[in-house]
Amino acid sequence: MNIFKEIYIDDGRLTISDEGRGFLLKNAFLWFLVLTFALKICNVAEVGPNAAGVGLSRVNIWFRNLFHYSKEVGYSPFWYNLTRIFGYLSMAACALWAGLFVRDMILSGGFDGAGTDKNLAASFFLYVLAAIALVIFHYLVVNYSPVLLPGKTKPSPSYPAFYVLLSVVAWGSTSFHIADIFDEKTKLRRILIAICMVLMLAGIVSCTLCGLNWLTDIGGAILLGILLLLIYSFFFYL
Repeated sequence: MNIFKEIYIDDGRLTISDEGRGFLLKNAFLWFLVLTFALKICNVAEVGPNAAGVGLSRVNIWFRNLFHYSKEVGYSPFWYNLTRIFGYLSMAACALWAGLFVRDMILSGGFDGAGTDKNLAASFFLYVLAAIALVIFHYLVVNYSPVLLPGKTKPSPSYPAFYVLLSVVAWGSTSFHIADIFDEKTKLRRILIAICMVLMLAGIVSCTLCGLNWLTDIGGAILLGILLLLIYSFFFYL
């Protein structure tokens, strides 16, 4: 499939056909699986704190060494603080749409979904799926963090990167809602969606630079976030 033929401009917005979305979904799922399994079997070395095993260690160490983190701290406090700020903003965005869905359910007098906004319901279940995925990978432990934080006796699971996945899911879903709410206001819609994309990118970049995750943790979170958003897109506007 030529994916570029499936992407077009419709009423001033970037649109992709159902066939194109299905193609991207399959590929995002495939590459996420490939990366996840590669981290368990390819070039695994005990290079993390407390000799924790890390997959694809050559590329991960090479990328980490580019930033020359201090040996005493092991990460950048500046970028870490920015990551947390962007993370709180992302959580607020998720809380907004999830809260509106819960409000709809309460006002409708039931929890069967009848009388609720279907787009809000789609966002709520997107966040539930993301949370379930994070819990699963927390216990599967594909990779450990390259840094042992103060007060911790062992490194934390770091794949996929939590803040990156949060940024992709939060601002991706917010962009869908903005496109729906401001459907008739093309200029405002574009400005607000551009702001969402900037916030998403800022969250990804700050997490990448702070040093608490390996490069493959970032890549896995982006692929998983895209996968979840593609699934979500089939139910939005349903």
